[in-house]
Amino acid sequence: MDFKTFKNKYEKTPVIEHANDRKDKNPLATIKVVTYNHEKFIAECLDSLLKQKTSFDFEILIIEDESSDKTREICTEYANKNPNKIRLLLNSRENNIPINGKPSGTFSSVYANFSAKGKYLTTIEGDDYWLDEKSLESRVCFLEDNDDFVACFHNTKVVHHDSTKEFLVFNSKEDKTIKSDDLLKVWIPTVSFLYRNKMIDLFDEEMKNIVCGDLILRGKLAEFGKAKYLSTLKPAVYRIHEGGVFSSQSLIKRNQLAVEGLQYLLNFYKNKNTIFTIKKSVSYLYLSYFVAHLKNDKKLVMEYLKMSFKYGREVNYSFFQIIKEYFFNKF
Repeated sequence: MDFKTFKNKYEKTPVIEHANDRKDKNPLATIKVVTYNHEKFIAECLDSLLKQKTSFDFEILIIEDESSDKTREICTEYANKNPNKIRLLLNSRENNIPINGKPSGTFSSVYANFSAKGKYLTTIEGDDYWLDEKSLESRVCFLEDNDDFVACFHNTKVVHHDSTKEFLVFNSKEDKTIKSDDLLKVWIPTVSFLYRNKMIDLFDEEMKNIVCGDLILRGKLAEFGKAKYLSTLKPAVYRIHEGGVFSSQSLIKRNQLAVEGLQYLLNFYKNKNTIFTIKKSVSYLYLSYFVAHLKNDKKLVMEYLKMSFKYGREVNYSFFQIIKEYFFNKF
């Protein structure tokens, strides 16, 4: 689906681009900021992006989803102070695409994807932020120098808001290459993930009800190459709080939403003329969901185990190999 078709179908009220000085600029990278009701966090997020030290031009593309708090006012203030760096898109709640009867960020995210001008694209939610002022420079320069990689990322610190609980997603202190076949197996928080823009289909009708857009993104990019973990950068910060659309869900619900994403990808590649297959990754992920739910719904976990066997057999991925990779080849 192209941008014109998307707007004709889903844009009920025009998205307004706030006045800025970026009309004739062609940035090397776009930082996409999707924000809704992030009054407590958005300033810290934007400050971390404006502090980025780069040898190239980049744009900060904010899409504000008509928040009920002061998020829009704060974003407008930042846009007015930084017209040479920030593009602010003011969306209307009338454009919201509901998923299972609940509001979602799908319209805003897809609209911003189509609007991004950068050769490289990275996404950050308005409640997250970066700690390293060289985060963007290092990731973009890596992809500029390595054509066989489609993406790169660095560590992420997961912080539970209003508590002292936090952890790093990755323990590795060395750079790592993630093969295309393994790109779905590794949980890579979107906040540190940068990839080559305009490589994949951005949106189709079957994606409308899928919550796990990051899973679909990595699944589609995997067809084109591998990814690199850059170990020396300070971590990005991913917040978990009650207002988080995905992080606030229970483990069972999160995995059920991920399964919907996996099924979309299976159908996507089934109808695509390519030899690339994600069934090995799907088999691995179903096993991980099985292990995660062993103490919960027995009927559900057996279904996950069954699906792991099913997709593993179809690509000669033995259960022994899956077990070995899951328990002994952790990132």
